[in-house]
Parts: sequence; C-alpha cells; structure tokens
Amino acid sequence: MREFEILARGLYRPDQLEITYDPSLSMPTTPAIQEWMDTLWQQKLTTAQQKSIPLFDAPLFRLIHAETRPNTQHKNTFVPPVGAGDGLCGEGTLGSPTARRDDHPFVPPVGAGEGPRGEGTLGSPTAGAESLHLTLGNTSYKEYVTTREPSFAHNHAREDLGNALSVCSVVETTDGHILLDKRQGVDVYVGRYHVIGGFFERNIDTTITIATTATIATTATNPDPFGAIRREIREETGIQAADIADQYCLGAVYDLATPHAELCFLTRLNIPLNEVRQRVPEEHEIKQLLSLNVTEESLRDFILTNHGNISATGEPNLLLYGAVKFGKRWFEEIMGRL
Repeated sequence: MREFEILARGLYRPDQLEITYDPSLSMPTTPAIQEWMDTLWQQKLTTAQQKSIPLFDAPLFRLIHAETRPNTQHKNTFVPPVGAGDGLCGEGTLGSPTARRDDHPFVPPVGAGEGPRGEGTLGSPTAGAESLHLTLGNTSYKEYVTTREPSFAHNHAREDLGNALSVCSVVETTDGHILLDKRQGVDVYVGRYHVIGGFFERNIDTTITIATTATIATTATNPDPFGAIRREIREETGIQAADIADQYCLGAVYDLATPHAELCFLTRLNIPLNEVRQRVPEEHEIKQLLSLNVTEESLRDFILTNHGNISATGEPNLLLYGAVKFGKRWFEEIMGRL
C-alpha cells in the first residue's frame, strides 16, 4: 500500500519553477473548527513537552495546486480556484474527490529516455521543456498538526485541510552515495528512514524583489523553495551552498498518511561522502547521518525491503530520483511492486 500520491513530476531548474502566491488562499474555517484546533493544539503541546519533542507553531506555505505546463518566459499570475483541475487524478489538484487515489497514470520524467544521453540521465543543464507551476497560499504548523488528525482528515475534503508544504531532497555525493536519516525526536514517522528535509517557512524561505519605475518602487515577497531546501540541508548536515554542484526540483507529492504536500529535490554535491561527514550541522535534528551507495540494484532493494519503513514523502523522493537516474522502466517496475 502506498502512503503517497505523486501530483507532478519532472526535472526542473529554479527558472522552471513558476509560483503564484496569494496569501488569501488559506484553510477554510469556522468558529467551531478554530476552537477545536486551539484545544487540540494545546493538548499536542503538552504531550510534546512530556516526550521532549520540540513543537512550536510557524507560518508555512500552503499548496493549492501543482501542475506541469509548457515552459514560458513569463510568470503566470492567474490564481485557479481551490480544486481547479478536478478529475485529473495525479495531475496536481488537491480538491478532487478522487485525489486520495494512488492509481494515477504514469508520467515520464522530463528528459528521461530522451536524446543521445540515454534513458534516465540528467541530460543537459537545460533540464526539460516544461515548467512546474505551483499555486501557494498561507497556513501554519498548528493547522497542519491538527488537521492531519484522522478524526478530522477522514471527514473533510482535502482542500479543507491545512495542506502545509514541505521540502525534501535526495543528496548525492561525488562518489555515488546518497544521504539518509533515521527519524528520531520527531512527532511522526519515528524510526523510519527519510531523506533531508523540513517545512517551507514563510518567515524565512522567501526572497524580496524590487521593481522601480520613474515614479514608484514596489517590493514583492516571493516564496523560494530552492532556498528552503538549501537551508534544511545546511541546518541538518552542515553542507554549504559552495558544496552543491547543481540542484533540481523533481516534482510535488502528497503524504496521504499525515496529510500535507511536499516538493522533492535532487541535490548533487561536488564533494565525496568523507567530506560530508566532516561538515558540522547547525542543528541537531539528525541523530545519525546514514548513507547508501547507489546502484540500480541497491536503490531498488532498499526501497522494496524498507517499504513501510520509509517516510511517506521520503519514499517518493527516492523513486523520483531513481526515475531520473535509472529511467522509466526502473520507476515503473518499483511502482508496480509497491
């Protein structure tokens, strides 16, 4: 049984990630729901304190919609309604009644199996001819923690949940290893394998742009998911921007078990594993940094052997990475066996 749904997938550079951000696109609520969330949040805080698990509220981005589009030179500013794209199961909508299904059609990764570089390679630095368009709104960690409760999530449509957006990345060293974490000191998926990642925070993961005319200057706050994953990698491993050779977004997935969305990345380093282990993390979220020497067989065996023991977003991140590295057939085989 899969605990995730793939909303969109491909191989996207930063300029192929188009984001429409509208702060008004927040979780629909009522006074009764708000009171329920406030009460449950206080209970969660008490439990976390008793277990010595850090838990605090934070402003997060909320995923409204994700889809691939033909790459353009101009950012699209149209904001589709919540649930736009209903009926396109696996095509990015959060509102479709069928969105909880995992029987979406296979969408080959951009560039996989195309061109003289052969199936499954990263191909040229231009990545693909498509862009990933995201529509984002506002939510909070409090809304995520409370609305993921089964008693609430199972009785509400997906677009009525917090739908917080996280980021995670497969981090690949020059000598063919990827980094893994065995989750400890967290409130979900304790003991499971995960890749490097965390939540996409509105107060720190943004860039400011300034546009000036002859008479006026305006500023805009832009969500920066590539900056968010670089921050998470730096905090959890000590890996700096200078250690990164290149970085791609691999798509968007949805965690069905603890409902929220996640952007998956591939971060390729310019240093080997032994140098990674010399870096000093800024935080102590990862108790023990693990690694896997990646081959077509080793990644297949790791996923199949540990299915159910990998986080619900870490597993699709590994699958999307494998699709890019080893191609469509590899991806289809593994997906068919999960």
